[in-house]
Amino acid sequence: MGSLIYEQDGNIAYLFFNRPERMNAIDTQMSQEFIEYLGEFKADQNARVLILSGKGDKAFCSGIDLKESLENVDSSKKGYSSRGKMFEYIIETWKPVISAINGAAVGAGCEIALASDFRLAVNNSILGLPEAKRGMGATFGSTLLPKLISPAKAANLLYTGRLIRADEAFQIGLVDEVLPDHSSLLNRANELAFGICRNAPLSVRRMKETIWKTMGVPLFQALHMDIGPNVYESEDRIEGAKAFFEKREPIWKGR
Repeated sequence: MGSLIYEQDGNIAYLFFNRPERMNAIDTQMSQEFIEYLGEFKADQNARVLILSGKGDKAFCSGIDLKESLENVDSSKKGYSSRGKMFEYIIETWKPVISAINGAAVGAGCEIALASDFRLAVNNSILGLPEAKRGMGATFGSTLLPKLISPAKAANLLYTGRLIRADEAFQIGLVDEVLPDHSSLLNRANELAFGICRNAPLSVRRMKETIWKTMGVPLFQALHMDIGPNVYESEDRIEGAKAFFEKREPIWKGR
């Protein structure tokens, strides 16, 4: 087994961090492989939703591998570049990504979750961005976190570097749902993914692109931006209407 495990079941893809002995910390090899698997997911038209999670019962992803960064400075510098791309690639797949947080989601692990469309967490998870305690910058987290939760709460987490439990993360809007155990966590992630897969893939893609590309754009300017595939002239729009009147499930073609 490699440091990542990629699987697919029908329209749902799964990517597991697989370094439980290192709390699923991200080393240079893992970050590069992560980008490659995201490229595979993006190119596969049959894959509609990606679920991210970690192997083991302690960590989703504990951030960058500090041991590697100390032992191999050159490798670490290259790794920082690829790790930064990981977050952007999650967004730029333009397909929904669900983070099923099965334990610690800290530093870069928390940023991976922030880049995802949905964040589900088991109740004993901890989350946070402790980069200020390590002399690092949390550039992605510092940019996105204040847009997802209140700027004051984001500043509190960033400046103090403190870690919070899943229940507090839910209260401030950092996670969407808290589940009692690992089994129910993955079941809920699958349930959410199946619900998304019932809908038109072009519509979902257009919606995701619109959410991200209009973030921070003034309202009336955003309303006039034509983002993503043209669903209004697609075969799926006609199929959606026909299926509604014929009282059946639509058969989507993605075109």
